[in-house]
Amino acid sequence: MLDDLKPKFHFRILKEAGLAHDGQGNDTDCFSEVKIELGKPLDPEKYEGAHEEVKAMMANQLEIPIEYIECISKEEYDANHEEE
Repeated sequence: MLDDLKPKFHFRILKEAGLAHDGQGNDTDCFSEVKIELGKPLDPEKYEGAHEEVKAMMANQLEIPIEYIECISKEEYDANHEEE
């Protein structure tokens, strides 16, 4: 989760966002990992708040409602993400 100056944040983007599709063209959830390089280490106690801040930035950048993005654990991300 925390890698010194490069913490990773993991998200599920709900199918309602319309960003991913299954083999039949139906909307489906997708998963995202965001790594942010910081100028100083992220205090583990501040990780959760930072996770929420990154979520808000993603919603803004993707132009989707914030409700369509869920913060998830690295373990949940790993279990659902497929490497290409």
